[in-house]
Amino acid sequence: MIRTKHLTKRFGHITALDSVSIGIGEGVTLILGPNGGGKSTFLNLCAGTYRPTEGVIRVFGGDPWADANVRQRFGVSFDPPALPKHRTGREWLEFLAEIRGGSTSDIIEAFSLGGFLDRRISTYSAGMMKRLSIASAFVGEPELVLLDEPLVNLDFDAIPEIVGLLERFASEGLSIVVVSHIWKPFLEFADRVVVIAGGRVKHDGSVEEVASALSLI
Repeated sequence: MIRTKHLTKRFGHITALDSVSIGIGEGVTLILGPNGGGKSTFLNLCAGTYRPTEGVIRVFGGDPWADANVRQRFGVSFDPPALPKHRTGREWLEFLAEIRGGSTSDIIEAFSLGGFLDRRISTYSAGMMKRLSIASAFVGEPELVLLDEPLVNLDFDAIPEIVGLLERFASEGLSIVVVSHIWKPFLEFADRVVVIAGGRVKHDGSVEEVASALSLI
């Protein structure tokens, strides 16, 4: 689904991602690493938000930066959430559904959005914004979902709820790439773990292989 070759991203004199060559297939891929290590930069390159400085990235065989048809096939939730604060949550989801197709009703129910959906996003708490952002990524029946720090700003009770939803979607065949500092809840159903630090891939393998190498469990 995702393939890179010598993928590099610089911001001025800072090299955030340094010649990364990797392929990510179907299933759930968990991307770990320290702050500033390059993992969110990698996700933004996959989402087409950033253009590579050097190298190549292909998602579904196309260029996510230049090809709108590629971007139609995946959903993404950024951290911090990229949401239009002057609109209501319902207006935002309906706008996405117009672009991507599909219905919002199942998403609204699955993510328990009904209690605040008709309020302007500017009035949302950080947890509400995170919940809406994650839900947005699932509108339109995407083939792949990219999630940056999906558990940040969620309250204690909401974390197992969201993790359970992601596990359910994964069990139904949806491929998910998760960047997260809160990694333990995902180890139960992740198929693969990639560790990015210093702009490079340091570990790449099954949950058991990487967890053993890093003493995660």
